Amino acid sequence: MPGWKYAFSLTRDAVKAATPPGTVRLIEHGTTQQPDGRYVDDLIRFPVPTSDPADPLNWAPWRKISCLTIICLYAFVCNFISASIAPALPIWNLSFPQDPRLFDDLMRFVALNILLLGLGNIFWVPLANIFGRRPVLVISALILFVATACGTIISNFNQVLAIRILQGLGSSVSETVAVAIVGDMFFVHERGSRMAFFTASLAGGSVVGGIAGGYISTRLGWFAIFKVNAALSGVVFLSAVFLVPETIYERDSPCLPIQRNLPRASRYFPRTPAPYLSLGSLPSTMQMTLPSRFLGSVTIDPMGPTLTWYQTSSSSDLSSSVPSSIPSSCSPTPARRQSKRTRSSRATIFTGLRYRRYTYLRSLTFGMYRGKVLHQFTKPWTTLRLPATWIVMLQYGGLVGSVAVISSVGPQILSLPPYEWGQNSGLLFVGALVGIVCGGAYTSFLADHRLKELAKNQDYGFGEPESRVPIMLPSLAVATGGLLVFGFCAQYPGPHQWVGLEFAYGMVAFALTQVPSIWFSYLVDSYAQLASDCFVMVCILRGVIPFAWTFFVSQWIAKDGFLIPFGSFTVIMGVFSLLIVPLIWAGKRMRIATARYVVGNQM
Repeated sequence: MPGWKYAFSLTRDAVKAATPPGTVRLIEHGTTQQPDGRYVDDLIRFPVPTSDPADPLNWAPWRKISCLTIICLYAFVCNFISASIAPALPIWNLSFPQDPRLFDDLMRFVALNILLLGLGNIFWVPLANIFGRRPVLVISALILFVATACGTIISNFNQVLAIRILQGLGSSVSETVAVAIVGDMFFVHERGSRMAFFTASLAGGSVVGGIAGGYISTRLGWFAIFKVNAALSGVVFLSAVFLVPETIYERDSPCLPIQRNLPRASRYFPRTPAPYLSLGSLPSTMQMTLPSRFLGSVTIDPMGPTLTWYQTSSSSDLSSSVPSSIPSSCSPTPARRQSKRTRSSRATIFTGLRYRRYTYLRSLTFGMYRGKVLHQFTKPWTTLRLPATWIVMLQYGGLVGSVAVISSVGPQILSLPPYEWGQNSGLLFVGALVGIVCGGAYTSFLADHRLKELAKNQDYGFGEPESRVPIMLPSLAVATGGLLVFGFCAQYPGPHQWVGLEFAYGMVAFALTQVPSIWFSYLVDSYAQLASDCFVMVCILRGVIPFAWTFFVSQWIAKDGFLIPFGSFTVIMGVFSLLIVPLIWAGKRMRIATARYVVGNQM
């Protein structure tokens, strides 16, 4: 199998023509003839769906939209619950004079909740891979609801701390299993915009919770926060039970996504050596794509002993052709050329196969069991061999840590002179809300558009996961600068410095919406079913970094002021941001080098 030395020894043309996991043929050049004689490109839907109506790719639009809406609502509520308590921390001693606490102690309500948001996935994701995503989502939502409802009847610090830990455990699925559900339902060219909507909901929950938490606690009482959160989590639980079906679907088939009978292909592409495909050496043939200039000249050897997708045969193999035993319906149908019936089912039809109707009652069933328990619990740790996992871990953890620190420290700053905003200190989050809206719109417009445009301009029509990555560069730079701006404005307060605090928070929130959206799509596109295991490691560090930063930041600020801590956070975030450069430069080579880790772990 190829490794790092092999991957970085390839020529640029060889890398461009390679099809490691994650590279798909998104555009078919010159396949549709217009009345004026011109040939135009067609968009290919990938993954290739089956004809089973239970396949999430074939679901009716209403089912996909309702499921996406509930998943986004779940992410919103989880982060609303996590953040809503932060503006209420300064008034704890006023509400409970019999149990006064230092602010450092109260910060544990935030820090431990964030920590469990990440660490809970060590258990949730393997369970989701074994028993399905639906039961894990429902059980976690139930834990969140019960824990929050219990918070309405508790009365002391330690009980609140225990409830916050359980809330973090019930919320942790919102950034792993929920992301995988979004990836299961949509095609590659749709994931960027859908993921932008999801991450905007994820970030928006923190902001709206931060704004609302201060008003709820000061006007209705400190524990009224738990009453509001219990109502929201109850709605999420019922919605998950009745509107979120199982999305894990095994769609492996004995065919390759090859499209034949392309009359004008030779006009666009020269005749070149064809790759020799060995089905016997590939765990999942659906990971394979071929450039159109190779179509009609591919040799398939069911017992091929050594050659795989990354090797090419000599030009003498060009005379071989696709065996007639491979049905032509195995080809992905271009989106623009599908018949009305095909578009409605979004399925590839295999002769002789019949599937049960996918009714609403059937969508509510449980009962999946995939086995391999030990393998599923150890598999997330093997994703540390993938460079992208480390980059996402550090960048996402740094961004969440930045937001956690600002959301914890900011309301305290605005409640003190010269601002003295009191119950209005939660208005700091308005700046973040503006940043989230801008970041969501920016990502939704650019992510999928850039992927399709680059595929159109690429000789083979390949869609590459790295196509979306460069649009994160401005966001990472803005977020890094936002931390420094916040530190300066907090260090040198003045009557109008709150504007700088708001603007700085908006800068960080802008990146918090876009960066995870692009990275989540990248992991799903590159690693398929292994992506949920990558999310485990991402969320572990997403919990550890914010926990460490929020746990120690108040003591650090008390000792050195605001500028040194936030200047340090700026340097750390800047280093994390620069990790994107190697992936932009050689991301596909990295996927070639690590392909053996991906194709062997798709269960």
